[in-house]
Amino acid sequence: MAMPRTTPRTTPRARVDARRATRARARGESARAATSENAGARVALVAGALAVSLARDVDAARAFVGDIALDDVRYEAMERCPENQYVPNKQKTTCLRFTARATNAVKGRTIESANVFGFVEDAQGNSAATVNADGNSRTVLASIDAPIPKGESDVHFVVTVFKDSLENNGPLRLKAFKAVGSVADIDKRFTPFDACEVDPDSCL
Repeated sequence: MAMPRTTPRTTPRARVDARRATRARARGESARAATSENAGARVALVAGALAVSLARDVDAARAFVGDIALDDVRYEAMERCPENQYVPNKQKTTCLRFTARATNAVKGRTIESANVFGFVEDAQGNSAATVNADGNSRTVLASIDAPIPKGESDVHFVVTVFKDSLENNGPLRLKAFKAVGSVADIDKRFTPFDACEVDPDSCL
């Protein structure tokens, strides 16, 4: 004959202890979650502060570099574009080598490098520069990677243009050219990592 099952009795003291243990576990989990959340917030705060600090360093370095007047701007055709030149469509675009007289009036400073701004238009008033196809924005046309000494000197840079504008609607009109100095070492320092730097094993 099977004996009936009996459920062990728990004393009031045991029930109280069980509730206390459950509450303690809950408090521990909550504390760990809060600690993790606070740590994440601290990391995000430090990262944000570092980013702001780096940006300020770059801006501060560039604040000492002024505009450089570019006059007597002229261009000539090139047989081929430089290897590092951005060419969106080889069939429809070509590269021009520009020469200009730069006036570096920044007090006592040689400019390490500079970005060139300006507008290149064809005879129909359309933008000929591939980096500013609609002609509505003042964007960087090219870079001057060689140092620009104090005073006047000739500078050279390359601009990619549309073949149709150059060959069928030339000569090109050059407007509002100037250069804005940049700090080459600072720019290189903040260049994003390339694929090999991110994952060295992938380039072995």
